[in-house]
Order: sequence, then structure tokens, then C-alpha cells
Amino acid sequence: MTDLRTYSASGSDRIRRFVLEAETPIAGPGRQRFATPEEAEAHPVAAAVMSVPGVQEVILEGNAVVVLRREDLPWDALEDRISYAIGAALGLGPGGADEAAGEPLPDDEIFALVARILERDINPAVAGHGGKVELLDVQDGTVVVRMMGGCQGCGMANVTLRQGIEAQLRRVIPGLQGLRDITDHTAGENPYFK
Repeated sequence: MTDLRTYSASGSDRIRRFVLEAETPIAGPGRQRFATPEEAEAHPVAAAVMSVPGVQEVILEGNAVVVLRREDLPWDALEDRISYAIGAALGLGPGGADEAAGEPLPDDEIFALVARILERDINPAVAGHGGKVELLDVQDGTVVVRMMGGCQGCGMANVTLRQGIEAQLRRVIPGLQGLRDITDHTAGENPYFK
């Protein structure tokens, strides 16, 4: 994951700056402000951060994400979630996920490729949070998975699925139709983020 540093803003305990140490811009030129999840939908990093409960506003500026939290939630309840959301979204650019070029693959080839990606890349990453993603099937180009352990019921499960796993799969699998999660997230016994 990219090195991400957090800085307190002078003058307000409700504002933090999350800065990528690599001078890679997160947003285009200037400053972009997002006060609602709907406003943030078009930008993967802003959407991921706005999906964290307790975030009130997001500003993207250069290689920084500035976050305003609600008054009733302390930073120790939010900082890890926000860092995780930013990291999960970094594989996407402002224009969305890059799609793999080429003819669509048959379901059996997609299954084999996704199984390797889960084993090599995804599961070692989510294992750090006590989670695992199980590949169940591929149906007409749509990958069907179940999240387990710390992923089941995790408040960041959708960010992990859409901006982490699905984005990565779309970059390497031509013609991928989508990713469907059949996890019962209400039954999670030990979610990483509640």
C-alpha cells in the first residue's frame, strides 16, 4: 500500500489531512470539495472516504485528502477506516477503473484467473484484518464471492469489494461483467470495522 501520513489541522480538531508521500496527485488541478456521498460518487477516493460513517466532508487537493469529521466521533474511531478507504481506492483514477482490453474470457478461464488473484493478492491483504474472500462461481462473466472472517459484516466491505477487488479484476479480466457478493453481512461475528 502507498505510504500515507496523517496530519492534524491547526485551528480545528475536527480536520485531518491524509497525505500520500509519493507526490502522486489524487485529484486534478485545484481543490475539489465533497459534502455529500452523492457529490462524491464520481471520484473513487472521495466516494470511499465519504462512505466511512462519521465523515462529514472531504476535500481533495493535490496529493492530500482533507477530512472533516462529525463532532460526536473521535479520530481514533475514524483514522484507520479513512486510511483503509483511501488505500482501497488508490487503484482507481478519477476516470474510474481501467478496463482490460481484449475479447471477453469464458467463465472457466475467469474462474481460474480470479482464483489466482484472490490467492496471490487479495486474501493476503484482507488476512491482515482477519478476513478472507471465497470464490464461489462465475456466471455469465459475473464473479460470485463470499466474504468471511473480519470481512463479514465489516463496515468497509463494500469499499473493499468495489474499489479494491472489482477494480483490480477489471484491470486484468477482459469483459468482466461484475462482482456479486452473496455474504450475509448481518451475521458477521467479528467484523474488522463495525
